[in-house]
Amino acid sequence: MPKIKVRTSDQKVYEKLVEAYEKTVIIQKQKQLTYGHWDFIVFGQTDKNETILREGYAEQASIKRVPIYIAPLAQPGLTNVNGIPIEEFIEEDVPEKYKGLEIIHVDPLRPLTIKKRDTFPGISRASDQICRDYEDKNIAVIHSPHESDWMIAVMKYLSECDRAFPDPVQEAFSRNSLHHSEVLSLETPSPGQLN
Repeated sequence: MPKIKVRTSDQKVYEKLVEAYEKTVIIQKQKQLTYGHWDFIVFGQTDKNETILREGYAEQASIKRVPIYIAPLAQPGLTNVNGIPIEEFIEEDVPEKYKGLEIIHVDPLRPLTIKKRDTFPGISRASDQICRDYEDKNIAVIHSPHESDWMIAVMKYLSECDRAFPDPVQEAFSRNSLHHSEVLSLETPSPGQLN
């Protein structure tokens, strides 16, 4: 099961994270998964009655083509450590409201990359068209509650993929870690952190 823990000093940012996670809709999952690589499109509305679509991928980090299975920045349960800024995990297109967010634990390490970004007029018709355009493709289609919540929506999708298709090596590590799965579940956030 994937684990991610982030830290924010602003309670409003935390509440937005939780709301974005809960309101994300995964319309379509990839029909065939490629090991260590997850393709997605994620779209959401703007405040200007537009829809922004991002096409990208998450790829498991590797060293010399060997996957990094467990890449925590801190031991589970520790919160008084320095994390990495979200800007280093997501190389571009980090929404203003989430800048300064710190990742203090991530497992597995899967940086998110956006290769294409498009803007469409309208909301409901754009949404219907996007779903039709991608329904026959081997790509996940994710609807975020707002376009700026795209990264939270993708993390939810990755979490569901890992639950449905757990990696045997990762599972072996998780079984051997004390309280690891209890502390860092994406399902149960604690104040100030999205777990």
